[in-house]
Amino acid sequence: MKKKRILLWGALPEVPKNEPFELSFRRSGNNFGNMLIGNGVVSVLTDCEYVAMSQLSGPEEANEKCDHIVIPAANFLWKGFDFGYMADFIEATNLPVTIVGLGAQSHDRSMVSEVHPNTLRLVKIISERSPSLGVRGFYTAEVLAANGILNVEVLGCPSLYTKGTPPSQIKSNKNVLVSDLVVNFSRRVSSHSFEPTTLRMIENALLKLAVKNNLPFIAQDELEELAISNKTAEPDAAKMVAKYFDEFVDKAVLDYFKSNTHYFCNVSDWSSFMAIRSGCIGSRLHGNIVAMINGVPGLTIAHDSRTLEMCALTGAPYMHVKELAINDLSPDFLVERFIEADFGLFVSNMNILFRRYKDFLGDHSLANIL
Repeated sequence: MKKKRILLWGALPEVPKNEPFELSFRRSGNNFGNMLIGNGVVSVLTDCEYVAMSQLSGPEEANEKCDHIVIPAANFLWKGFDFGYMADFIEATNLPVTIVGLGAQSHDRSMVSEVHPNTLRLVKIISERSPSLGVRGFYTAEVLAANGILNVEVLGCPSLYTKGTPPSQIKSNKNVLVSDLVVNFSRRVSSHSFEPTTLRMIENALLKLAVKNNLPFIAQDELEELAISNKTAEPDAAKMVAKYFDEFVDKAVLDYFKSNTHYFCNVSDWSSFMAIRSGCIGSRLHGNIVAMINGVPGLTIAHDSRTLEMCALTGAPYMHVKELAINDLSPDFLVERFIEADFGLFVSNMNILFRRYKDFLGDHSLANIL
């Protein structure tokens, strides 16, 4: 049987390693977490061959060389993101389109997120070319419904499916070895947090926990921290990092990131690193997803519409940034909340989501291993 030729347009499943980290970082789309999104599509599809956008001169050649466009997406639905170039290209083809992981971004979940007009045009084109749009959660579905788009399927993020099978259980977090935790956090995400000031205090507390116990820090798009660990940071970049973590003397912050920062160029290496740990805690959604799909407890600081939407859908344990009092935030408090978390709902919900994802791919005539 002839393999389906798929134009994969979006997050890559991996990037080359053993090259300067700046190059790997750019290849990842400036966020190593993007690989989980791409891998969650590529790792489950079968009987297909992929065509890269770089292999095509334009829409006409796409019509000749491709049978289907597949888009591993992220938080496209935000007023600041203009995907008009993608709309123009797809509109000029005659190909069916599958998008999965489409998400809305908002400072306030009680309001419908604004969407850039060009991005809304893209979504409407895909809606007309597709049985349904694979969206991140129910908030995203509400945003699309408010804009007249109703053919959606709530699937979460493709990163949930990158192992090809749902986790059968999550290892116990009740007697966690604190010295064996992994942390993730980011100065960058505070700009779209529900409570930027509280989030910064939480992340200072996470850094205290990490420094005290010499914990690994997993970087995704924290370019300055990555540069510090690779000893290529400019003085201004180092000052930027130290200023955010203002409960420390500058040297302590820089020494920590020099010695404890990790990043991964493929999902396999990231999974292997996480699978042997006691747990993971932080504000980076994908960092905690890698833990949980490998059977390791991960506690998320739900600080914006994206993280809250995913935790609500999957049942992944979280701490809502709006429910945390600044004077409560301490390393011990964070560990206590981690130990109290219940991962049973996440395991059961993942079984439901896997069946839903399989049906979705089948409806789109995409053969898969699920």
